[in-house]
Amino acid sequence: MKALAIDSSTPRISFAAFNGNLKASFIMDASLRQSEKLVPAIEHVLKQAELEVKDLEFLVTATGPGSFTGLRLGFAALKAVQMAAGCPLYGVPTLNAYQNAFADFKGTVVPVLDAKKERFYVSIYRNGVQTNADADLSPADALNLIDTEENILLCGEDAALFRDKILELRPTQAYTLFNGYVCSAAQLLFIGEKMHQNGEAALNDYDGPVYIRKSEAEENAEKK
Repeated sequence: MKALAIDSSTPRISFAAFNGNLKASFIMDASLRQSEKLVPAIEHVLKQAELEVKDLEFLVTATGPGSFTGLRLGFAALKAVQMAAGCPLYGVPTLNAYQNAFADFKGTVVPVLDAKKERFYVSIYRNGVQTNADADLSPADALNLIDTEENILLCGEDAALFRDKILELRPTQAYTLFNGYVCSAAQLLFIGEKMHQNGEAALNDYDGPVYIRKSEAEENAEKK
């Protein structure tokens, strides 16, 4: 596999490039000046994997949910690489990438991201199968989808914050917390490789990020 992936759905952007057995990945805190850092970071990870753009067989991006600006920048950067490489670009939901690291876990995996305004982007996977679509939920609404006795594995960058919020509402909830960082871009490549091998549809030129929440500008416009 000769491929490149970016997850820019949060300020902590992850990059991964695989060149057969040679793999390179890193996570960059790009909360400021994201647009200036993306291209040099792509060049760096390709160099570490001893890859040139013309060598790439496919690309993968996280499609959301997540940061509106970050996702747009990630899409734009990879579409530019796609034009130069002439290879397909696949899209994978952000939360799917987080849970993929725990795909063999026999139980319930709940990947989460902080959606701000006391809400979270949440999905639920039971024994590797997604049972609830990605959603923008309050902690209380999320708990309505989870049994009290169900031992849930919380993952994602904001898993600890989500844990704190749900325990305020349901102190007896059984849980396991993964409080580390998963290089979601590497997980995107594992998923993308299967998509590529199975001949699944790549993104179209007109495809963009998937937003499950209206932007602040849209919300403000509706209030007028």
